[in-house]
Amino acid sequence: MRRILPLLLILPALAGCSRVSSLMPGRSSGARGYDLQELTVSSPIFGEIIRAAAVCQMPVSLTAQDRAARIEAGALLAFARQGGEAARNQYLASVQPPAFDPARRGQDRSQYCGQKRLDVERADTFLNGAEGQALAERADNARRALGQ
Repeated sequence: MRRILPLLLILPALAGCSRVSSLMPGRSSGARGYDLQELTVSSPIFGEIIRAAAVCQMPVSLTAQDRAARIEAGALLAFARQGGEAARNQYLASVQPPAFDPARRGQDRSQYCGQKRLDVERADTFLNGAEGQALAERADNARRALGQ
């Protein structure tokens, strides 16, 4: 539940908001064109949702998948820069879907997927839009600045 709460708070706003920067803490409009805190906040949201879509066999456009991957690549470098390999690995573990219990015969998976459906749709819409493109470009800038 701890991981879901931020999604529930941020994603509805992302879907209807044309100013992602106003939602992201620490967002700077400086000349460098990226903000590491923005990446470390947005990447877990999109990382978890894109993985949920895959597990639940929900459609997500290639554009959204590409942009989410670019955002995550920038965030992985930021996490590694801030806390080393342990922080990067902790991030990767945090965005994985839960382990489903085979004894429940898919009931837990069905419940999980039902809870994620709207988030997946909103993330796909956001990432396909101008705000998603801009966020992916800032992530690319961060990757270049961090030397990758």
